[in-house]
Amino acid sequence: MKTTANRRSLRNPFISRVVQTLDDGHQLVFLSRRQRKRLRPFHLTPNHLNAHVITPRPQQPHTAWLRLWAPQSLAWWIALLFLIGSACFAYGGFAANWPELLKPDMATTPVIGVVFFVGSLFFTSAAGLQLLEAINGDIADLGTGPSGQRRAWHWWAWKPHNAGYLSSLIQFAGTLLFNFNTGDALLAGLGWVEKDVLIWTPDMIGSLCFLAASYLALMEISHGWWSFEPRQVAWWVVMINLAGSIAFQVSAFYAFFPPPPDVSWSWIWDANLWTFIGALCFFVASYLMIPELFDADSGKTVVLSPHERLSA
Repeated sequence: MKTTANRRSLRNPFISRVVQTLDDGHQLVFLSRRQRKRLRPFHLTPNHLNAHVITPRPQQPHTAWLRLWAPQSLAWWIALLFLIGSACFAYGGFAANWPELLKPDMATTPVIGVVFFVGSLFFTSAAGLQLLEAINGDIADLGTGPSGQRRAWHWWAWKPHNAGYLSSLIQFAGTLLFNFNTGDALLAGLGWVEKDVLIWTPDMIGSLCFLAASYLALMEISHGWWSFEPRQVAWWVVMINLAGSIAFQVSAFYAFFPPPPDVSWSWIWDANLWTFIGALCFFVASYLMIPELFDADSGKTVVLSPHERLSA
């Protein structure tokens, strides 16, 4: 068996795709994100146009949308924790802007602050598990080590060649900053300088981390700088997460910078609105990670253009 990884280049500086040629000549294609999620590899076969078509093993992809329970899977716990964290942030943003739609004791400033802080803890838990998933599911490890032997579990590693790993690492750092951001917001009696340093600066940097992590995740599934694959569930997961990160970044700008003197509306209201929008995006993307886990993309076909072909 021969294993060949894609060549890193300016177009794709990361190892995101590996081809294994079996002894019988059959080729399997492993994609970085699918490898992390413990999903099956694809078949690589030439078509009549002398290109390459990646076709998955026969399955019934529609059943993936009907399955929600998989506690034996690390990816399932990641999705669940992100779902809960996103719901907390969505509730906080909604309660802050539309308290009249909730019971009075459910929309007080202390309650909203606690909900945001609890949500940040769920985000950090999910991001931590996601980092472990990336460390122990590195596609570059394929073909290394004794054949058939289970690889030892690692709690830390440095894998800069893997976009999924870098994305997970940066997002984990961002969630830690959100812990500080939301935790410090619970402190009473802070002046504007203390608020900027303890609350809004971690919020700004954490949002930048989320934005960078989301784009690296897009690079991982695109095998380059950008892609348009609306038939792929994984692509929607990444793109909706990217939209959520953009919304969080807009919210951070509104919260960090003072409004111009001629602005009549509340910038804090806008910050809460964009937090709410971003949280909804993360909630939807987190849900889509569950059918992705059950291989909802197994019925899809992906055509590799000539410059994307791999030799093995």
